[in-house]
Amino acid sequence: MTVQPPAWCQWRRGQSAVLVVAPHGGRRDPAGSLMRGGLRTRKVNDLYTADLAAELADLLDAGLITNPAVDRNQLDLNRISQVAIRAPWFPTLIESLLDDILARHHRAEVLVVHGWNVIQPKCDVGVGAVLPEVAAARAHAELLTVSPAYAAERLHTLQAQCAAAGIATTFGVRYPARHPNNFLQLFRHSASCAETPPRLAAWSAAGRIEAVQLELGVPVRWPGPYRRAFLAAVHGAFAATPPTPIETQPGRTARRGAEASTGASEPRSNASLQLYDPAAEIALTARIERSGPHITGRLLVFQGRQRLALFIGEDSRHAGPPREGPHFANTASGFRLQFAGSALASDDGAGYVDIEQGFAASRLCAVVVDLEFCRRLSSDYGSAAGWVEIEGERHAIDVPAFARHAVLQGTSSAWSSQLVLSVALGAQRALRVRHEFPGAGMIRELTAGGEAVRRVPPLAIRFNGDRYTPEQIHIGGADELFCEPLTRMAITRPLPPHRHARVTFGAARFRVGNQEGFGFYEYGRAVV
Repeated sequence: MTVQPPAWCQWRRGQSAVLVVAPHGGRRDPAGSLMRGGLRTRKVNDLYTADLAAELADLLDAGLITNPAVDRNQLDLNRISQVAIRAPWFPTLIESLLDDILARHHRAEVLVVHGWNVIQPKCDVGVGAVLPEVAAARAHAELLTVSPAYAAERLHTLQAQCAAAGIATTFGVRYPARHPNNFLQLFRHSASCAETPPRLAAWSAAGRIEAVQLELGVPVRWPGPYRRAFLAAVHGAFAATPPTPIETQPGRTARRGAEASTGASEPRSNASLQLYDPAAEIALTARIERSGPHITGRLLVFQGRQRLALFIGEDSRHAGPPREGPHFANTASGFRLQFAGSALASDDGAGYVDIEQGFAASRLCAVVVDLEFCRRLSSDYGSAAGWVEIEGERHAIDVPAFARHAVLQGTSSAWSSQLVLSVALGAQRALRVRHEFPGAGMIRELTAGGEAVRRVPPLAIRFNGDRYTPEQIHIGGADELFCEPLTRMAITRPLPPHRHARVTFGAARFRVGNQEGFGFYEYGRAVV
């Protein structure tokens, strides 16, 4: 090599035909995470990919290149344009290691390891195009970084090995690696990009390099059983020396694990549930949303004052009910919510104001939920009964609940703060409060006698050292309301146009007149 890699780059040669690369294994400096306005454009580093790539290389006796240190927002080794200007050593190093592999093997295999921040056991394989199944590779051959025969041989085997381990494998459904600036495009088998080094282009055109991008969900990367299962699956799929490509029509493959029916009835529209049980000290908020081609699922469980468990999931809208995530099934009087899967447990939800720091401070845990919501006063207020289980500890639940997740909504107006309250005052009364400043707000009251709407009286929020986290919320008037937040999670949320807000939310205790109850608060403050 004429250009030497920097000291922070970890690399080594191997004896097999495989080269493992982890370009986004670095970390952002926590001290610089909350710089004024800085969170709007910062990308999350692919946590645990550097050490996972090293384990893969050990298992496969493979060559290895990892970035275990540098923040991708400073240098993105997966962007051809950045690499060309700021890291010319990177393709030179890859070329050197591939030259060594091709001196011993007919073909080299490049596995680029990335992170997908869904808390689902998933692997999305990028090869330059979206493939509904590996048999479709032939129809898209001119776009791919692998040959159709390789897709039918290696990638089909990887899919089967992962399915046996409970890991759903798709092919570019979320991250196809087809963007012209994606580093994998250097390995296209036809019409390689202008920035491709001549020898890499020649090897790829001759079919001597098969390059794959592996986007791995959180449970597959974090230490635990899914990570061990994934390592075994990759070893089973890639350990043997691949045969010379044989251009035959690949057979059809089995349906992907993510597309298999779960048997749960799919809700007709978006669905959600919010509740707080003071006896169990359990707060839960869950929702499923359909937007564009994807179904997204969220589940958050607060336990006590500080601890929480978070699930984030995403599935193709065309694949039927989500394989992993909250399942809402209609019943005669409401719906049933079920969930069984991995979540990220944290001792302080305030860390999620920077999702990378929140993820890094969290560990995997098991959560199981089985709750039935029954409508009472309205379609979105009633009762929920069942149980929530966290790490094998089961908590019985039987409390008032909301079936609509009221959240802060961005507008084009120049508000500086917004507040949303959901107040459960037993079986016969509930309040929804929405207020923005500068501006006004409305209180919607539900009782057995019907619904009433009125303006929000004078409102005051008390803080204690953190202007983004309320310590007490007070609304005056004839029916005086006090809100005492009990739990908190802090996030950053984008707002139109080109703005963002710090948002804190969680469960709360309420007193309204002479009644006490529980519910949720959400407070957002615009950040310039």
